[in-house]
Formats: sequence, structure tokens, C-alpha cells
Amino acid sequence: MANNASKTVNDQKVRGMTPGCSPLVESLPGRGTGSLVFKRANEGSPVCYYRYHLAGKQVLIKLGVYRRTTREVGFSLPELRDQAAAMAQIAKAHGDVKAYLAKLEAARIENERAVEAALLKAEEEARERQRLAEIEASRGTFGELFLDYIESRREKATAGVVKELERLYQTNMLSPHPSIMAMKAREIRSDHILDILNPIWDRGAKVQADRMRSFLVAAFNHGLRAENAVGRANAKSYSLESNPAIVVAVEKVSAPVERALSDIELRRFWETIESTEGVGPAMALLFKFVIATGGQRIKNIIETTWDDYDVEAGTVRLIHRKGRGGQTMSRPHLVPLTGRAIEILERVRQINGCYSWPWTTHGKQPFVISSPTHAVADWLSSERAAIDSHSFPRFSPRDLRRTCTQLMQKHGIDDRLSDLVQAHGQTGVVATHYRNNPEAALPEKRRAIEQFDQALAKVLGEKGNSDINVVSLHHRKLGG
Repeated sequence: MANNASKTVNDQKVRGMTPGCSPLVESLPGRGTGSLVFKRANEGSPVCYYRYHLAGKQVLIKLGVYRRTTREVGFSLPELRDQAAAMAQIAKAHGDVKAYLAKLEAARIENERAVEAALLKAEEEARERQRLAEIEASRGTFGELFLDYIESRREKATAGVVKELERLYQTNMLSPHPSIMAMKAREIRSDHILDILNPIWDRGAKVQADRMRSFLVAAFNHGLRAENAVGRANAKSYSLESNPAIVVAVEKVSAPVERALSDIELRRFWETIESTEGVGPAMALLFKFVIATGGQRIKNIIETTWDDYDVEAGTVRLIHRKGRGGQTMSRPHLVPLTGRAIEILERVRQINGCYSWPWTTHGKQPFVISSPTHAVADWLSSERAAIDSHSFPRFSPRDLRRTCTQLMQKHGIDDRLSDLVQAHGQTGVVATHYRNNPEAALPEKRRAIEQFDQALAKVLGEKGNSDINVVSLHHRKLGG
């Protein structure tokens, strides 16, 4: 035991230890602080322990391998002494060093687990935020919703209706309210709808405000059911829970429907529309053609192409689209042409014969539906729309149809024939399934339009109208 007596250990002594030799012991400074113990059990490097007493028993705690050379792994003698001193402090403060170290190790493991759990939770939260962000990004804006609605109408509505929706979107929504259009559709409230409709109402376009509100209601209804539609092209989702436009009320304003031109007004309009500043020649002839054909719907006339005119048969083929069915509920309407109407077409041919449409300004598309309204407004603003300094009351292009109806009525043309010429009331089961041959009604239509042309000739002050009767079969071709 004398060899194990407490003494100072140095590097030479530790390096000199042989396998299986007695341990080297170095007491730490101070009473009861324990000691360093070096053991070499085999050919490997000596191992250092901290030794202390607990309840009368020796306890060894391994500190590490002694490093004999700089190339070996392990600890130097000063480093081992420092570790032992730290253990001595623990023994002094807590008594059972092993228990304390085990407690620290458990705490470390628990902390590592907590850190790992926190990292996993943070990653999960980040993934969830990313998922929610992607969902939010996929949710369509108000503008995208309305454009999606327009696309849904392309196969059901006419090209004119789609074009009007696109125009309303640009003029009433996107241009004046870009920030509202950029909002998510699910965030739109009724006050945003009011922000869109109030400026329209305030500028006096009350009927348009009501129509705009109807379109907005339809757009949100489309969004509410679009996400569950099979084969939908647009991948945007809207996550709508309600329709914010449906709760907005617009006071119903009925546009005047009794205006009809008197004989004097009709004659003045006919004689002067072509010389009115701001009214193009094709537009002026459009009004005359509408009148000459008995007051056909001006929109239907505008939509015709040259292919719709069969001059040899003396007819023009119009397509009527009314109601929610749009294009799917379209029906043809053959209108017989008088000599007067043919002469107007010959003049139009000289102007627009190189284009697909007779009724166009530049040939890229037919007149937009608002152009006739502006042209009538230009005529009403001119000095021609007055007699004896008394201006004519305002009217719209659609009032020409009513004017022709009343002209037929005043001159004794049967109401049934008048309705037949103007395609009034040609709907229902009987019209759809039985009286669905437009050519079958041509003889009666020719008789009615001939009577109407005679009445028009009187209004226009024409003497004799033998050369303007309804065109029969094999009539001369345009430009012939």
C-alpha cells in the first residue's frame, strides 16, 4: 500500500506505468476532496479516475484516458486535474457525485428532447403556414371571380353579352376600383359592392346600376358552386360562404317605354340623319334599314353578316336570342326585304362591302351596341331635331321599333301580322315544336311589310311607291 500513498503524480510516472501495475494516486488539495487514480490494465494508455468516499465506501468516476503523446486521443495531466477539481466541488456541494451527474445527464437528455420536439413543432408549424399560404394564394380575387364568371357565359350567352360584361368589368370595376378587385373574393362585403354601384347610380345610370348588381349577384352565385363543378377549367378556389351582392338593394327604375316618334319626327329623322355631324354613313343607313324592315331589333340587325342577306330570295336572316338560354335558345327570323331596304343595302355595300359585316366602322367587328345610342344623341343635339325652335323630346334607338309598330297600327295593319314581322311573341311550345319553320310564314310577312312600306311612304311624303314593293324571288343582286 506504500506504493499507493498519496503523492504528486507527474507525466514521467504515468508514462512509465506498465500493464497490470499498481495504481498511481494523487490527492487533491484540501481535506476530504478526493484524489486522482491512474490505472493501466492492459497495453492501452492509462485511465484516470476521480476517487471519493461516500458513506464509508470508495467511489470511482472515470475521467478519461491519459494522453501520453500529442498524437494520442485523451487528456493531459493538467486537464485531468481540472476535471477532478470540478468533481471535488460537486462532492462538496452535493455529496453523491454519480447521482448528481446522472441527474445532469437526465436533464441534458430531457433538454435535448425538448429542443428536438420544439424544432419538430417549429417545422410542422412552418409547413402548416406554408400550406395555408398556398391555399390562400390559390384563392381567387374578386377580379378573378368576375372574369371566371364571364368565361362561364361564353358558351351560353351571345358574343355581344360577353363583350358587354367585359366592358362593364373594365369601366365599372377594374379601372375605378383596382384595390377592391385585388381583394380575395371571400373577403368582399356588401360595402365593397356599394362602393362599385354607388358611382354608377350617382352619375345617373340607374338602370345600369341595377344590371351591374344583377351581374355581381350572378358572379358570386357562380363562385359558390364553381368549386364543385366537374371539368371546370379554372383551378382557382374562392371558399365563399355567402353572396355579399345579394343583400344590396338597387331601387328599380323603369326606363320609359312609351316614346314613339310622330310622323313629323320620323320624317325629319329619316331626311336628316345622314347629314348629321358625328353620325357615320353606315350608322345613318343602319337606322334607315331598321325602319325600312318594319322596326326590327337594332341589335339583331347589327349582328348580321353579308352571308345573312339573300337578295335573290329578298330576305335577311336574323337570330333572336332572348331569355336566360342565350345562344342555346336562339331562333331564326326571316325578314322580307322591300325595294327600299335593298336600295339601302346597295349603298352600304359600297361602303362596307369588303368586310364581313355590313354594319361596321372599321371592319374588325360590328358596331358596339352603345354606338346607335350615341348617334341618336348626336342627332338630338343638332339643330335638325327641332321644328319652329321646339326641340324634339328625347328618344332612343329602341323607340324606332315602337314607332314602326304604331305606324302599322295607325294604318290598319293587323296586329298579328305586325307581331309576325317584328317577331313578337314567337315563343312557347307551339312556336317551338310546330310553327318552327321561318320560311312558312314568309308570305304573310311579305304582305305585312308591303303594307307597312306603303304607310312609311306616306309618312315620308313619297308620291307613288310602285317601285319599292317587297322584293320577290329572283330579284336583282346587290350591285347589279
